[in-house]
Amino acid sequence: MQAIVALAGEINDSPLVRSAIDGAGLIVAADSGASRLRALGILPHVVIGDLDSLAGDDLFLLKAAGVEVEPHPDPEQRTDGDVAIEYALKRGATNIIVVGLFGGPRMDHAVANLYLLTHPMLKHVPTWTVDGWTALTVLNGDGVRQAHFQGQIGDYVSITAVSAEVRGITTVGLKWPLDNAMFTRGHGEGTSNELINDRAMIQIKSGTAFVSHHFRTERLPSR
Repeated sequence: MQAIVALAGEINDSPLVRSAIDGAGLIVAADSGASRLRALGILPHVVIGDLDSLAGDDLFLLKAAGVEVEPHPDPEQRTDGDVAIEYALKRGATNIIVVGLFGGPRMDHAVANLYLLTHPMLKHVPTWTVDGWTALTVLNGDGVRQAHFQGQIGDYVSITAVSAEVRGITTVGLKWPLDNAMFTRGHGEGTSNELINDRAMIQIKSGTAFVSHHFRTERLPSR
């Protein structure tokens, strides 16, 4: 089951984001992520968090619409996003798409949310974040090691080392191919590769890396 986890950052209303949300069997909002969804005309199935950022009227309307509300189990120890992702996994999510990860005045929240994708509980669960026309995921040498892309020729695909080293990087369908390459953290050698077909793949053998796909034409591929 595909699950959406909505955080409190901006959610750009693009066809890519709408497509991700439309394909979800479960939509979990972390606190005021519910307000972000309501602005798009979407109701979550459940809201979870300490509810300190959700306006009273919004909370009332959500409850009146039958949205389930789950209190945060330990607000002093973990973020709303952390418990929302854990909840989605407990409800049977086999892949997760996070929206609302970036934006807002708190850069610390944005950084923490990005690294939330590297959480050990997601190591074996394909997890993406989607914003506007960019989708980003995490690859782990001892978890999800491969990512597939579908788009148009010229779309950007980038890989960025999160761990000190990422080894065994191999690509298919990219303009500058890699074969068992190694990247080191802090270097941008994997930025702005390009699709040369409508489909591509990146895999790694060890380490942790962010991999992103930016749709330059701002158009979804035909299915």
